[in-house]
Amino acid sequence: MGFMPGTRAALAFAAALAWAAPAAAGDFMDTRLTWVFGDDDILKNAGEVLPDSPKPGMGDRKGYEMFMDGLNSKTKGRENLTHIALYKKMDGFLKGVTTEAGLVLKLDLNALMSGNSQLKVSDVLVDDGTYLRLQWSWREDQPARYNIAATFFPFDTERFRLGYLWDISWGGGGIFTSRRAGPAPGFKLETNCGPVNAYVGLKTALVSQVVQLGTGDVEEITVRETNYGVLGGAGVDATDWLRIDLGAGWFQQGTFNFEGLVGAAVYSVGLSGRLTFHRGIPIQSSIDYMLYRNDPDVNVVGWWRERYEPGKFSWSVSAEFNWLWQRLKANELFGTTRMQPAYAGAVQGKIKWGYLRAQVVGLIRNLEYILQNVPSLTPFVALPEEGVEVKPEYFVAATIDYYFDGVHLMRFITGGVQIPATYASGSGDDRNVQVVRDATRRDRLPAGYDADPVIQGRVGVQWDLSEFFSLLGNIQFVRDTNLTRLGIVQTGDRREFQRPNQVGFTVMTRARF
Repeated sequence: MGFMPGTRAALAFAAALAWAAPAAAGDFMDTRLTWVFGDDDILKNAGEVLPDSPKPGMGDRKGYEMFMDGLNSKTKGRENLTHIALYKKMDGFLKGVTTEAGLVLKLDLNALMSGNSQLKVSDVLVDDGTYLRLQWSWREDQPARYNIAATFFPFDTERFRLGYLWDISWGGGGIFTSRRAGPAPGFKLETNCGPVNAYVGLKTALVSQVVQLGTGDVEEITVRETNYGVLGGAGVDATDWLRIDLGAGWFQQGTFNFEGLVGAAVYSVGLSGRLTFHRGIPIQSSIDYMLYRNDPDVNVVGWWRERYEPGKFSWSVSAEFNWLWQRLKANELFGTTRMQPAYAGAVQGKIKWGYLRAQVVGLIRNLEYILQNVPSLTPFVALPEEGVEVKPEYFVAATIDYYFDGVHLMRFITGGVQIPATYASGSGDDRNVQVVRDATRRDRLPAGYDADPVIQGRVGVQWDLSEFFSLLGNIQFVRDTNLTRLGIVQTGDRREFQRPNQVGFTVMTRARF
């Protein structure tokens, strides 16, 4: 495998950090190692479908991923990565003041071993939340509940965003679009006063902007200008069983490079809200929102492993909604813009009774929300208001598992139905439908066909051999009649359906520490 010189230098730097750092507990935390053997589709061989499905083998595959995997995480559970987290905390010289800092680098071993000769440093080694934090508390007995704090992010602010369920959160560094040049640093001011907390923050990024279009002999002129993002919110534990959270944000996204709109600002503004009713199940945010520390309140091992209490019944129900508006180029009139709405919402229900757990999630997000960081189907152009039909994505997924404490064995079953987001134009036999899976992946259906629901399910077992080491095995089924590929016939190219049923299996050895 060949690496670019910058990649080799970055890896050498990471190795030097790991070797030179003192072996303090927690300084090397959140490591995820997974060995996988399996086949994402035993019904097909290499070259028969897209994505490709070779014979059974070792290593991760895109086909193992289901739409309901990792809803509250930016990872899917089969990663090989580690975080080099070097942390320092000390009491300040002033009474009640605490200072801390964390250098957090993520090393992605899957990317490192991908065999891609064009690998960049950012594909392998990236900042994942390096920060400096200053806190003043006026209560010595409860400093975590009564304080004012400032957190400074010198490089990356992906862990500082709006929304609550990770898959529909927004306002990370990617909201500055692909025109962003370099990192998106920021800072956050927050206060906690018993059951109430509030925060406000600022992000900045250098974004490439066209100030003069190129026409004929006239050269296009582009500059890198500072763009800003402002976000804030508040939450309150209204009672022992009810929490209310609200947030809002505004983000610049460069300027238009269309004739008649050069220099006009592109931006997004939006609101987020959540209601959570719970009894016995704490409100736990995604690990991807957390700052990496050695403090007891951030215990990565505790995050991965569930704790059970025989005979205890607990539950939680939450509902959240995000509503955004993006200023984009309008199709109807030359040189005009309009605010395109985008929305996403989710309802979650969880119960836990002794060693039994069950969860159901219902989610909706419209096409405009899925494409918010592009933004839109055609970048920076609003969807037409007439002549097209746009449908949002819906899905419902449920999982149930039971843990046999005596042998440390957990059986589980999970499944769901998804109605994918679509963009349709034309009518009758000339109707053309695009199935939009995410911001980059789309399936174009043959003319005259509409999208069908996607059905997925998985059944498996997990055997814990220690606090951090597990063996897993599962069988999964997918029926997706919307998968297509470009076929070749005598009359030329045509879009054709692939075989919809997929049956796969995996055997995994996994460590989390």
